[in-house]
Amino acid sequence: MILYPKQMKTLMKLADVIREIFYPLTNMAIVFAMIFFWMLFALVQRAGFIGLWLLIVLAPAYVRYLLYLLEARANDRSPPVPDIGMFNPIDNLWSLTPLILLSVLLWAEILFAASYLPWIAVLLAITTYLITPSSLAILAVTHSPAESLNPQAILRMIRVCGAAYFIVPVTVILIWFLFAMFEFLGLPTLLTDFGKSYQVVLLFTLTGAVLHANDVAVQVDIEAPLEKSDDEISGDLEKERQKVANHAYGFVSRNNRQGGLAHINQWIDSEADTDVAYAWFFKEMLTWENNTAALFFAQEYLHRLLHSEQEATALKLAARCLHEDPRWKPQLKDRDLFLDVAEQHGREDLIREVKS
Repeated sequence: MILYPKQMKTLMKLADVIREIFYPLTNMAIVFAMIFFWMLFALVQRAGFIGLWLLIVLAPAYVRYLLYLLEARANDRSPPVPDIGMFNPIDNLWSLTPLILLSVLLWAEILFAASYLPWIAVLLAITTYLITPSSLAILAVTHSPAESLNPQAILRMIRVCGAAYFIVPVTVILIWFLFAMFEFLGLPTLLTDFGKSYQVVLLFTLTGAVLHANDVAVQVDIEAPLEKSDDEISGDLEKERQKVANHAYGFVSRNNRQGGLAHINQWIDSEADTDVAYAWFFKEMLTWENNTAALFFAQEYLHRLLHSEQEATALKLAARCLHEDPRWKPQLKDRDLFLDVAEQHGREDLIREVKS
């Protein structure tokens, strides 16, 4: 995994840090999400045995939301809204990695406390706070649990972000101490619990803000000591395309079709043979549960084909799209050119359907 900044490291100003600390409270979508999950977790605490089963469903959904929130903040997009898809236990299994880390940490804390080694527990907690933002950032961008647990990748992410990275753990720890003091002073449990929820959300939004401030780009690469065969290179490329397609599907499934298509187009621009890439992604997108994104993608693909004089391929693409949805049309800016091409090739059927 190669991490590199597109520009010089940025050390966030104090005003920026303060703004990001209060960012979750200034965005109503995040406020509603915090209240929503806070109320559900409060129900878990009061539901007894049933609460345990509710927790099994709720915890993965909460972690998924937080990772989507980190991803949105890193890309300066609007924060996501919790939806029913986040509660699917088998959806985006990569997003469950933080739950595994949390379970291991809690087990280790209990073990060390029982062994009368509290200083080890404290050291472990501090170390976890220091590396967690890096691990979460890698996971949110690559969707790879293995990479998010890779010590080299974690250190590389910290190095790329520079001094700004430590704003995250330091701020979160200070917020934790603040609410611990409030709890000690007798602040109602209801409010301190909400404060803990805010602290968790801040961990993810502030991590995303640091990534955005440094314009961090993440690229997955496979380094091999030996030159690969053509078949191996082709297989690696397909795996990378599949990762991109899966990531884009995540956008689309959260009603962010524009973000999903932009993610695919950004990848295609980096490929050596963009024509092959367009064809591959169009075919892959047709296998999705809903083909709407594929049909929108096909409009841009058709534009490229028409303007690169690949007329036969353009007509085949249009025929496939009209087979998927008879209401499909080329983009308005391409319609006259497409009709001229179809007329030259005697495709009266396509002309009739596009004009209908």
